[in-house]
Amino acid sequence: MSGTLMRWARVATSVAGFLAAADAPTSLTAQQPFSTLVGSVRDSAGHPVPNAEVRLTGSDVFTRTNDSGGFRLQGLPLGMVNVTARRLGFAPASFDLKMRQGQRDSLVLTLTMLAQSLPGVVAIDEAMARSQRLLAGFWARRSQGFGHYLTREEIVQRDAHEFTELVRMIPSVSVQIRSGRPVVRFPRFGQSALRSDCPPLYWVDGQRLENASPDEFPPNDIEAMEVYAGAATIPPQFAPRMSSYTCGVIVIWTRLPGL
Repeated sequence: MSGTLMRWARVATSVAGFLAAADAPTSLTAQQPFSTLVGSVRDSAGHPVPNAEVRLTGSDVFTRTNDSGGFRLQGLPLGMVNVTARRLGFAPASFDLKMRQGQRDSLVLTLTMLAQSLPGVVAIDEAMARSQRLLAGFWARRSQGFGHYLTREEIVQRDAHEFTELVRMIPSVSVQIRSGRPVVRFPRFGQSALRSDCPPLYWVDGQRLENASPDEFPPNDIEAMEVYAGAATIPPQFAPRMSSYTCGVIVIWTRLPGL
């Protein structure tokens, strides 16, 4: 091959390589940028709220506050996002903010207690009022015997430090480890075999919780609990929506603050 032909061959090879690189996927070199959010969660009196879940709404990106109520949430996309904080015994709080590239934003979220102590009210009267208002249905359902029930006294007797310790001994409930975290699963009957891969639907004080996890519910904060393993046993008021399905439901009633 002459020198001129060899030079043209090298030029053609270089051009082909350039075009191939231009057509290659850019995901390895141009990753989607993310941002970081730091902040704290406090109650209405300004006190830190530890062990509160802070989540990017509608996603699996979340973290938990430390003993000082502080948190660091990483992996947030740029642009407008919604961040939600929640803790057992408090009403959830959410906030919309705009995340910007190359900047670390900060946020303070305030949670309000679901029940407030009133001056001059005797604790036993508060407990009785709560029982009449919230636990009357619990006791009525317990008398029917379709589920498994735990009262505050029974929870104390179990001396459980984690929520999974409360449900581990309940028939048809299993505790598994997923991504390094304990999760609760109900059995689901498929066409061929029994599969224990069905997460429960959680209700807290009559409110349905989305994407809840067992570590959100310290046993010391629970007044009573109902567990329904199997769709046929779920009371109508706790049944899933028409467009969804669940193998079981866990209903939690929280304790009054200060009692």
